[in-house]
Amino acid sequence: MSAHPTGRHAASPRMQIKLTVAILAGAGILSSASVWAQNAQAVAEQEAAAPVSAVTSVTVTGVRRAAQSAQNIKKNADDVIDSIVAEEAGKFPDKNVAEILGRVTGVQIRREGGEASSVIIRGLPGLTTLLNGREVYTSGGRNLYLADIPTTMLSRIDVYKTQSAEMVEGGTAGVVDVRTARPFDFAGFSGNLATRVEDRDKSNTRDPQVSGMVSNRWKTAYGDFGALFGLSYQLGRYHDEATWSSPPSNTVTSDPTITAPFDMGHTNSRGERTRYAGNWAFQWRPSNTVELYAEGWSTRIDHDMERQFMISGLGWNANSKYTLFPGTRQVDTVTSTGNLNALSSNQTPQDDSETHQAAIGGRWNVSPSLKVTSEFVRTYSKWQQEMPIMEMSAHPTTVTASTYKNGGAYYDYPGYNMMDPSNYTLGAFIDNWSSTRGSSNDWRGDVTWNAGEEHFFREFSGGVRLAKRKASYQHESANFLGVPETGLPAVTSLPGLTCPSMPLANDYGMNRWLVICEQYQHANLDAWRKMYGRDGKTAPDPYSLYNNSEDTTAFYGKTRFGFDAGKVPIEGTLGVRVVKTELDVKGFSRNLRDEPVPVHRNVSDTDVLPNLTLKASLTDKLIARFNAGKAIQRPAFGDFNPGVSLGATPDGLGIYGGSGGNPDLKPVTGKNADLALEWYFAPTGSLTATVFKHKFENYIIRSLALETIDGKQYRMDRPRNVNKGQLEGVEFGYRQFFDFLPGWLGGFGMEANYTYLKGHLVDGGKEVPFAGLSKNSYNIVGLYERGPLSARLAYNWRSKFVDTFNYRTLAAPVGPLDLVVDPIKTADASISYRVTDNLGFTLDVENLLDRTYHDYHGIASNPRDIRRYDRVVGLTMRLKF
Repeated sequence: MSAHPTGRHAASPRMQIKLTVAILAGAGILSSASVWAQNAQAVAEQEAAAPVSAVTSVTVTGVRRAAQSAQNIKKNADDVIDSIVAEEAGKFPDKNVAEILGRVTGVQIRREGGEASSVIIRGLPGLTTLLNGREVYTSGGRNLYLADIPTTMLSRIDVYKTQSAEMVEGGTAGVVDVRTARPFDFAGFSGNLATRVEDRDKSNTRDPQVSGMVSNRWKTAYGDFGALFGLSYQLGRYHDEATWSSPPSNTVTSDPTITAPFDMGHTNSRGERTRYAGNWAFQWRPSNTVELYAEGWSTRIDHDMERQFMISGLGWNANSKYTLFPGTRQVDTVTSTGNLNALSSNQTPQDDSETHQAAIGGRWNVSPSLKVTSEFVRTYSKWQQEMPIMEMSAHPTTVTASTYKNGGAYYDYPGYNMMDPSNYTLGAFIDNWSSTRGSSNDWRGDVTWNAGEEHFFREFSGGVRLAKRKASYQHESANFLGVPETGLPAVTSLPGLTCPSMPLANDYGMNRWLVICEQYQHANLDAWRKMYGRDGKTAPDPYSLYNNSEDTTAFYGKTRFGFDAGKVPIEGTLGVRVVKTELDVKGFSRNLRDEPVPVHRNVSDTDVLPNLTLKASLTDKLIARFNAGKAIQRPAFGDFNPGVSLGATPDGLGIYGGSGGNPDLKPVTGKNADLALEWYFAPTGSLTATVFKHKFENYIIRSLALETIDGKQYRMDRPRNVNKGQLEGVEFGYRQFFDFLPGWLGGFGMEANYTYLKGHLVDGGKEVPFAGLSKNSYNIVGLYERGPLSARLAYNWRSKFVDTFNYRTLAAPVGPLDLVVDPIKTADASISYRVTDNLGFTLDVENLLDRTYHDYHGIASNPRDIRRYDRVVGLTMRLKF
């Protein structure tokens, strides 16, 4: 190590620690994808372990220690980053990664299907997911479905708002890096076991979950060895419900200026999701200068679901009687008589998914100043689904409906028994299946040379990454089977065919109806196919089939520098990443004779991605940052598919549905700038503000447009690039434990954050909103920790947003419609008690407010969905040994 220079830097213990970590890094720094975040973690752990203050008696454990570590990672990092650190091995306040991220500044999530699902950063979906700094994904997608990672195997989660040159490219909105534990993270033997039971109110289920991890390390004549194994099992059964109205249209024949839905419906969804996950790691350090490792992670998910639809045509005719909302031309209530259509449809998808990743690599400290790392990664993921849809028709003669009662679509069939199987006839059969595969080989090598803290240029690093990625997809052909000319049996002649639907939790008129039983559908699938004139599973649809191959070659160079501006120390990094991407797209398009024609496209792009960071230590507690850089986001593989998928039945306006891809898509380019001011006034106290601006080129959106194919009109959903867009905003974050309060009051703490976003895309010369962008969002988390007791109460709110822009193009006077989502608010709570140092219990409640999801057609008085979800109560026991 270089001798200590004289002057300001020699007196900084934090800088000494950082320099030591940079040279003598252990297993946590095996690739340079997150080098400085991991350096910050090492500093954070040492600072968090120190006493809080000579005048306090607060013990730094659990929640406080995790908050200190997360705060110090943010403070010491070069990039704009937010981290969540485990309170202890595998202990987080939520059960999967996606749920945790919902409380990070600038991050929003959706919760449906029994758990948190999609994750967006600063209102945008263009993020990259990493596992221990490595690219990871689900099947043919670009990103990992983050709910698939249980928190029990994690050490921390890093959310990057900016990207350094050494990081894997691909996130214009940000990067989520999930870090698992390794054996050298522990001093010796360590083990834990967590068991949990969840009670859900709407599904009325009680489900078990169990996870465990063991780790050990040994000193031998051949060096230090370490091994770690972790396993997780989760069962989750859930219930979601929705009531909905179709878009307003000119259905009132006597007055075309009046708008009303053509039909309404109820949807009950229930599912059973079984998730298995495991991770393992081996480390060998034969000397202080060499370390080798192998580690991996796997997950498997079996997800059986049932979606029970009742679709009610409102029977608009000359005799329909209706009322209007006062002062509008919108229908409020309607009563129709005649030969009505009521469709019972049961979708029963069964999904199987698995992902595996393994890595081998090593680190060699060639000298005190020179470090070399190398790593090879293999990833494989697949997903497949069978989703038969079986339908029956009921034949009521009268319907009464209100377009907005109890918050949603309300309708009933007076005098008609919807629970009598003799009132139903068999309808269409939709025989769906699909599958996708993804795999990659990924090698990278990195070199870091430390020049010493006394120089302006203190460190130089560079590296190369070679990756080959493959993705494929296919689904069935001719999935729609109508009623054959020979007819179908009576519903009452098939034993075990029908079941009562799940009851709706809220009052929306008709509460239950009959559906074809989920068990019957899968047990009799081949026999049902024969009844509709088909033998076995159909061949793939050639228009759905694609096989894509993507080769990536990336080089980067980076320097870390430092100087003084007067009495203010300045640190910074300057780097550039050059990425060449060669994409080979193979699929099929349709010619004028309705025949498949092979399509083969080769595309090659080279992107230069510069990045600059500056960090000024204005005082020991006040830091200013500036980050600027360029990032790219590649389109989803499926978006390149030149084929189309066409629906078989029209809607009430006689228009069919369809979707397709676009082999000419370009990657999204983002030019990002962040300016931050951060005040760290206590070991667990901070106030931060960040102003940011992103400019985009070739942003990808999906939009609907009417197309005529084979003489029929289709409302086609396709991806396309728009010329440009921009997003700007500000983030505020606050964290503090009130240690200065007397006695038990000193256990209270708070975390809060707020994000303001403003942006638009330019499409055809017109400014349009980003889909999913809420202008305002905030989180407030109340914390308490005193002795063996800790508690948390979290509230999350985000303002309304456009889910889909121009998702229905209708004739005047209705015109184009956006699908808008009302503000979403969620509250969760937990309380933990540590019986001994090795045994603790946690009781938590998710969805305290019994939230609803409400979206609407353009204006709030034209609702589409009202959705309700389970309230979940969980009891967890944690045991350390």
